[in-house]
Amino acid sequence: MSEQRFTRLKFSLIAILSAAAFFVQAAGPSDSGDARTRAVSALEEDIKTDPNNAELWLHLGFAYRKLEKIDQAQNAFEKVVALNPGSADPYFMLGLIYESKHQNAQAGEAWKKYLAAETNPEKRAIAEKHIHHLSQ
Repeated sequence: MSEQRFTRLKFSLIAILSAAAFFVQAAGPSDSGDARTRAVSALEEDIKTDPNNAELWLHLGFAYRKLEKIDQAQNAFEKVVALNPGSADPYFMLGLIYESKHQNAQAGEAWKKYLAAETNPEKRAIAEKHIHHLSQ
């Protein structure tokens, strides 16, 4: 493995671990937001060095969603889809985001793509409920 690839991998792992810590500790009422901001900053920096890393974009999308930065979360999840169209998670999140923005056509498409990518029957049932709700 080249030194440059090893360094990128190391930074990617650091960002992913930072994001994991962010999700575990985030959302406490006494949280000042500093940990959240640091996690997002770390992910954004790692993406600058590895812009085609779908996993980093996915974690960044979740982090933005936790911070209620919906437009940034949407952009991050759309980037994941562009990099890895077979991944189910970004479609799930995009379905929720589009629904919250009353963009029902886009939401329906996201849920259908989620169904195509997801194999877990319980998770698929959630998407089917969203699709049914959108058709009403």
